[in-house]
Amino acid sequence: MTALLAAVAFTLSACSGDQVETKPEADVNAAVQKHANAIAAVAGQALQNPKVRAGGCTDPNENVSDSVYTVQGVYTLPAPAAGEKHLDVIAKVRDDWKAKGYTITDDRTVAADRGVAAARTPDGYKLDIETGDPRGFAVFVDSPCYARP
Repeated sequence: MTALLAAVAFTLSACSGDQVETKPEADVNAAVQKHANAIAAVAGQALQNPKVRAGGCTDPNENVSDSVYTVQGVYTLPAPAAGEKHLDVIAKVRDDWKAKGYTITDDRTVAADRGVAAARTPDGYKLDIETGDPRGFAVFVDSPCYARP
């Protein structure tokens, strides 16, 4: 289910406005990885199963661009350390995002010790951590749209 949601989110990345910044894909990949590493550090766990890929952005008419792209990183984190709950880890990540001035876009409990937190960075990256199956976390990092140089 998590993979399906990631695929849907990835294909719906949309460009807003007519102008997008030009940036090499390697630089965007590095920024995505940096955000994922920061989430893992706050969670106190190592990232696992990394999947980072670029795809076309859609314009307001739902046309997918060949020259404008976004990068999505999808990762997992293991279960919380002994004595720590999933919601505690999500709360630490959310509090870190708030301290950094990120805009919290989702913050909810979906079941006993299961939750979701999401944020947008000032430079347009979308961050998400949620409880996954069987006991760990799913982490998603989506870049804004960029033009290839």
